[in-house]
Amino acid sequence: MPIDYHSPRVAWSGLGHRIPLAAALIATALALFGLLTWVVVGNMDGTPWDVRVLDWMIAHRGEPLTTVARVITDLGGTVAMTILALVTVIWLLARRDLPVAALVGVTSLGAGALVWGIKRIVDRHRPPMESRLVTELSLSYPSGHSLGSAAVVGVVAIALVPRIRRVWVRRTAIGAAVVFPIAVGLSRVYLGVHWITDVLAGWIVGLLWLTLSVTLFIRLHARGTTRP
Repeated sequence: MPIDYHSPRVAWSGLGHRIPLAAALIATALALFGLLTWVVVGNMDGTPWDVRVLDWMIAHRGEPLTTVARVITDLGGTVAMTILALVTVIWLLARRDLPVAALVGVTSLGAGALVWGIKRIVDRHRPPMESRLVTELSLSYPSGHSLGSAAVVGVVAIALVPRIRRVWVRRTAIGAAVVFPIAVGLSRVYLGVHWITDVLAGWIVGLLWLTLSVTLFIRLHARGTTRP
């Protein structure tokens, strides 16, 4: 059954109806991203904070933590996020919920485009090879894993959580959707393939894009349902 977007249970729909709130969130995220990018451009080989965090991660490496980090980073990668988005879109289409399927698809594709574009504009290289536990050949800023997991897991949660009837399951799903992108981002620093500022930028842009997508979706849907 498609979501009743105006139901009080669909709490996330409030973003689309509270433009000042959505605008404030988007403006704050843009300001934070702009400031962070300005700092990064002046410290392309790592800010002092980047270096301290990476050194701390390297000093605390060990098993089974390294294996866990590898698993988490794979679950937050492009292949896994693409599969998650595709399965969700197909499931929504099977239930004839085209609007939310479009939201999931557009948000996921947009996240990938943002990663591709920003990486090439900033052109920051990854931490030194000797610090890396996995092979990565692309540019560093922002972390694609962090951005993608925040946006894709976020929009999938937005699409599916309101359909869950059991309160404890719904709360668990929300908690997992929050914790997972955090774990993915930290795993990237632990594995030595990103600076912490790359990860912070990924989270910020991922949440910014998610907020913008949901806000526009709700506004467009509301406009469509009020037309005679």
